[in-house]
Amino acid sequence: MQGPFRGVAGSLARAFGGTVTLHYGTPQARDVSAVFRRVPRRVDGLNGAEIETLVPVLRASRPELADLAEGDLVDPKDGRIYRFLFLEESPSPASDALVTAQLEDVQ
Repeated sequence: MQGPFRGVAGSLARAFGGTVTLHYGTPQARDVSAVFRRVPRRVDGLNGAEIETLVPVLRASRPELADLAEGDLVDPKDGRIYRFLFLEESPSPASDALVTAQLEDVQ
């Protein structure tokens, strides 16, 4: 069943995203096609109240983000640098499914 959909995740990343540079804590860097966005998320605020904030995320095909490790740097070419926190796996079993990388601003 996966056959006709193979490569769709990469095509979506190219169509709706752009070139993002991944830095692996070494002088080496790699460009990938990915979708960078700031998405709304609810988080616990002061006094236990929930607040909505914008969280930076990166979406790309599973193979593109597979070798990221916590603390690696991501440059989506928006004038800021972000640190990779963790990868949210996709419920899709496809080897090239879109996955979401949670990021944080580098201060």
